[in-house]
Amino acid sequence: MSSRALLVGGFVAFIALCCCAFALLMGAGAIYYFSFDGVASLTPRATRDPNATPASAPTPGPAELAQMDAIATQVIQMRGLQPVKPVDRKFLSVDEVKQRTLADFNKNTTPQDWENEGHLLAALGLIKPGFDMYDLLLRLYSEGVAGFYDLDTKELVLVSDQGMNAYEQVTFAHEYNHALQDQNYDVRKMGFSQEGWDTDSEKAAAVQALLEGDSSLLEEQYKATLTAAQQREYDKVVKGFDVSIYNELPDYLLRDFFFPYSQGLDFVRRYYDEGGWARVDEVWRNPPVSTEQIIHPERYAAGDVPLVVARPALTDTLGSDWHQIESNTLGEWYTYLILAYNVAPNARLSERTAKIAAEGWGGDGYVAYYDNSADQIVLALQWDWDTAIDADEFIRAFNDYADRRWGQAQTSGNRNRTCWSGDANALNCFYVNGQHTLWLMAPDEATRDKVVSQYPDLK
Repeated sequence: MSSRALLVGGFVAFIALCCCAFALLMGAGAIYYFSFDGVASLTPRATRDPNATPASAPTPGPAELAQMDAIATQVIQMRGLQPVKPVDRKFLSVDEVKQRTLADFNKNTTPQDWENEGHLLAALGLIKPGFDMYDLLLRLYSEGVAGFYDLDTKELVLVSDQGMNAYEQVTFAHEYNHALQDQNYDVRKMGFSQEGWDTDSEKAAAVQALLEGDSSLLEEQYKATLTAAQQREYDKVVKGFDVSIYNELPDYLLRDFFFPYSQGLDFVRRYYDEGGWARVDEVWRNPPVSTEQIIHPERYAAGDVPLVVARPALTDTLGSDWHQIESNTLGEWYTYLILAYNVAPNARLSERTAKIAAEGWGGDGYVAYYDNSADQIVLALQWDWDTAIDADEFIRAFNDYADRRWGQAQTSGNRNRTCWSGDANALNCFYVNGQHTLWLMAPDEATRDKVVSQYPDLK
């Protein structure tokens, strides 16, 4: 299972509006996104008993259903998408969402998935070894969700113990728009599915940004129609949110979590400004395929699609003790996050330097293997760059990043290879050949040489 699928798309059955995600970006709460410093330690909480009976939310009554109908009619008029069939609507309590989330996690992931994800993210420098991502994300998607549209059951769920306040009305508009997207464009077929995340997480991330950017813009427009009294109620609800769990997210994950809401909104707004929702619908008929296209809409307009980069199978090369834990693409966005948001602050490059280094991404592919008995990882990550200048910018940035993370590089007779041995558990080498670069992490030189033999253009 793709690591990014576990972290951001793993809750793929639900298109969720997490508690005040949009408000954090657009309102006073933005401090939690833009000024999060350091790496918070996670205080584990007891896993919920799956056999416990959760407190139930009330069934929507005639008044709530009529209110939902009125909002749906308004969304249809504003967005211009017609429903294909009615959308099931229901309330769930926070306890019921926790129960449902736990069941979803246990159905779609295994302890091995989470262990593999931890090994990979630690190798990439994004979390500390042993960080309990399962517990954190279980709580985030349980306690922080205001509403969601379920792609499997086709239900629109509001997390509410009573009625619909102004914030929940806006949430309903956001999620009802997701239902319209799904009915008109079948988002699973577009790559927003578990299989999509596992085979091409870049494409899935781009579709997710389109989904959330579209609904965030619709939400913005719907919110502008609130009365003054409703706006005051909305603001009061947002100010009362407990957003402390965002302070527990690793720095890179906090930014990645908001990517589809922020960069996705910017992407969709660009096309809305060109020709309204009709122009956005043209984008839906030819959706973006990479985070590069989301970050740089001009690349989408130019048809700049990712290069296919080889991800060689290494099982025969490494031997039977090793098993593959992932094979996927990283993308411009995650390349930037690795350089700018290492778990160790002294290993980070400036945001400006990281952005310049990641821009010009042409494509990439990576494979990761693990030896459980020896507790060792092999990571091979190859990037191809659009131009020689783009490659040179990345090479300089990566060497700076590596010096910060692992110390002074070793001297070598191979002018196309630079290695660092500052990590007690791994040897890290960086290979360059023109516009092709390869980061190879291995436990020792012998293993490194076996792996690099599968990259004949870079060894």
